[in-house]
Amino acid sequence: MRMVPAGDLRTTLEILRRLASTMGGNAVNAKRTSYGALEVDVFFGSRQDFDVFIAALEPLGRVEFYKDLQEPAVFLPKAEAVREAVSLFDAERFWEAHEVLESLWRVAGGDEKKLLQGLILVCAAFVHLQKDENEVALGVAKRSLPLLSWKGDYHGVDVEILRQKIDGIVRSRALSLFEL
Repeated sequence: MRMVPAGDLRTTLEILRRLASTMGGNAVNAKRTSYGALEVDVFFGSRQDFDVFIAALEPLGRVEFYKDLQEPAVFLPKAEAVREAVSLFDAERFWEAHEVLESLWRVAGGDEKKLLQGLILVCAAFVHLQKDENEVALGVAKRSLPLLSWKGDYHGVDVEILRQKIDGIVRSRALSLFEL
């Protein structure tokens, strides 16, 4: 789930974790966006408990979205899945973009599989950036470079421009967000 807290990010995260714990749930894997939103993986034994938890968050800020990860993934044709991953990436929902691309990677082969692995690593690098793990993020970004050797466009993603952006990030050691 992602929310824009009304107060301090750290305080909100601590309250959110305590609230989940007292309700029998767990809130882990905190990430932050460039615009101050907080994204947290929240686990509860039932959907009802989760719904009560979401309602209890109202005084803390606005919940932007939440997604039940136990719902089965919807099959998307390749071009649609890539568009969905790009949209998620551009919305700083890097983990979800990673998951969509992984569904394509599982059935791909050859150069396409290699490219998809590179795209997944780019998403993973930005997940680490959101978790303030800059050195890890830089290492993952560097690992993506040899995999981004696809020539031309891949379902709307200009791979050469992406490679240039990642190369610039790795060379400068300065992580910065961009859109696909």
